[in-house]
Amino acid sequence: MNDSMDVPSMAPQDALELALRRAKVLGAGQADVLYGDDDSLSVDFFEGRVKNVEKSRSAGLGLRVLVEGRPGYSFTERLTVEAVERCVRDAVDLSKLTDELPVELPQGWRLPDEEIAPWGEGIEAFGIERMIDLCRAAEDEALSAGPEVFNVPHLGIGRSSGELYLANSNGLSLARRTASASLGIGVVAKRGDSTKMGVDVYATLDPHAFDPRQMARAAAGRATSMLGASSLPACEMPVIFDEWVSSSLLGIFAGAFVGENVQKGQSRLKGREGQAIASSSFTLSTQPHMKRQGGSRLFDGEGVPTQPRALIENGVLKSFLHNLESSQRGGITPTGDAQRGYSGKVGAGFSNMHVPLGNESLSELMKRHPRLLHVVKLEGSSGCSAVSGEISIGVQGYLVENGKVVQPVDRITVSGNFFDMLTSMEAFGDTYRPGLCSNFVPSILVSRMAIGG
Repeated sequence: MNDSMDVPSMAPQDALELALRRAKVLGAGQADVLYGDDDSLSVDFFEGRVKNVEKSRSAGLGLRVLVEGRPGYSFTERLTVEAVERCVRDAVDLSKLTDELPVELPQGWRLPDEEIAPWGEGIEAFGIERMIDLCRAAEDEALSAGPEVFNVPHLGIGRSSGELYLANSNGLSLARRTASASLGIGVVAKRGDSTKMGVDVYATLDPHAFDPRQMARAAAGRATSMLGASSLPACEMPVIFDEWVSSSLLGIFAGAFVGENVQKGQSRLKGREGQAIASSSFTLSTQPHMKRQGGSRLFDGEGVPTQPRALIENGVLKSFLHNLESSQRGGITPTGDAQRGYSGKVGAGFSNMHVPLGNESLSELMKRHPRLLHVVKLEGSSGCSAVSGEISIGVQGYLVENGKVVQPVDRITVSGNFFDMLTSMEAFGDTYRPGLCSNFVPSILVSRMAIGG
């Protein structure tokens, strides 16, 4: 439900307490309630001028009740007494239409003194004038990077902050806040009929950490290095997925590791726990306790304490990502992987996807085979399926022979199957993509994939 009456609002904590009290009165044996408030400010810059300034805010309260074990969900974006009470009534009414869900909400516990969520003290003071100065410096540097650079069509900067409160009928009361800033630039270079774009993006907890000139040079360099790119004839060869794209590739198939999907038969990994499904050199984990990183948190979307945990360890499938519902159905202890916004139901996902660093630089990976493809850009994911694992994705990159780049390539497709690719991972790079992240995946060398021109 969504209530938009313009009447005085309560403080979030008071609204949460009211929702829980009313849920109990109306027959809910258990209930939990979440309040989320996200605020952002962004600037778009083009041809020496501010193109757009946008300030947005999204805030609301989401409630889940369990009436005789049956769940009901509702939400409101207004924290008035009437709106919250109506939200509770709607959730209780909707529970009459659902099946019983034997979930036990967590008991109250106390957060440790040290907070690990991504929070930058200086973010709220990061103002528009400073944002504009950084954009202007980035654009000036890009346009002076060389005669082949002629346009900077994408240049934006912004800050975002949020707070979250979570409480339940078992005495749980938790809170966390986040704040970060990001800068992105897209530079276009042209040589004859060849036009290419290079991009650089950086997120941080410290606005003083931005280096707009270095970012502009990096984006311009990526654009000019792809000029004159051509296709390749159909073949098979080793492929390096650069650290700038490797996390995106794994992210496409993250659903295969979600417990609910596995239980519904929507993952080929069902029934394979304890089996080797990947290269013995591959470990994939969720790492929620990395200090001040994008996915770091001490509790999940249902208030369960988070914990670092391997899903694949040395190639062996160990576990999946669970919320309370899927962990209950699987007969396992809650894992702390729940993800939830105020307006939706509870899902599950990674809190900092993590693949350990290898001990080889990119240049060393490029020397492992006489001929290979170094992929630096993915072009959509419509040909990929997390259920079947099929991969068919357009890419850009470089043909490498004897450790040297011999030509840029585009208009090609990399094909295969994700679950086969897991067993073909041969080596890993020794660096992660820089900046504030929630996915820590180095460059990945896959021993063989199909290339289509």
